[in-house]
Amino acid sequence: MSKYIIDVSKHNGKINLSKAQKYIDGLVARCSYGWTSSNVDEQWENNASQANALGIPLFAYHFCYATNESEAKKEAQLAVDTCKNYNVNVIYYDMEYTDTQGNLTNEMYYKIAKTFCDYIESKGYSVGIYANQDWFKNRLTNEGFSKWTLWLANYGKNNGYDNWNGKLKYNPFGHVLLHQFTSNAKKGVLKGIEGINSEGLDCSLDYGLLETFSKHKSSNDFNIGDKVKVKANSKWYDGQSIASFVFKNEYEIIQIRGDRVVIGKNNKVTGAIALKNLIKAQ
Repeated sequence: MSKYIIDVSKHNGKINLSKAQKYIDGLVARCSYGWTSSNVDEQWENNASQANALGIPLFAYHFCYATNESEAKKEAQLAVDTCKNYNVNVIYYDMEYTDTQGNLTNEMYYKIAKTFCDYIESKGYSVGIYANQDWFKNRLTNEGFSKWTLWLANYGKNNGYDNWNGKLKYNPFGHVLLHQFTSNAKKGVLKGIEGINSEGLDCSLDYGLLETFSKHKSSNDFNIGDKVKVKANSKWYDGQSIASFVFKNEYEIIQIRGDRVVIGKNNKVTGAIALKNLIKAQ
């Protein structure tokens, strides 16, 4: 059975994932764009918090404006800062904006992508590249792109349906795990979806993304949603002291990223702490 993953941003308005979730298998939400602190997607918090609370696999994308490596690093820093309080499986770099990037060399496209991706991975996230078929064929051609998972956009007739019958006709570097096949899913495969009022809706077909990257467990047997308590005399992940009342309370795990765990109550973040400083609540 096909698995559908939708991608959303502020352009879809305020969505209700509790109504939409029965129609989808995952969500890619725009987290940010460009590099200034004001460029966080207006619906990111709403989309990400709902997905985490409902157990919907969450992926993020950052829309690229960078024309050099310096700007790309600032974009990566913004993306990580935006995603840090949520359980995000992959952060994609959306490279398709001809207005700012159309005259760059293919080598510069790669340098921009590598700068972004290297920083994202250094912070413990998996990373990928999104682009349309034309960009992958003509601009994102450096063999270095084979290092990352790819998200391919090709709409075909864009009639709301997968016009390729579940088969990838083009797979750059053999690394495409997600194929965005329409921006009109509400007229086709997701006809009748609830909780999303926008006229258009992007939809992608899963080619192994969920199996490869959707992880909700840690190697230390702690899971998203587990009830935990903080060990006495611990400090927050950044070294700051913890108020005494925190040690008395019970929290739930909101995100696990390596040894960094975000805890809180009712999906509201309390803080980030090292995994070793948590114990399961009895």
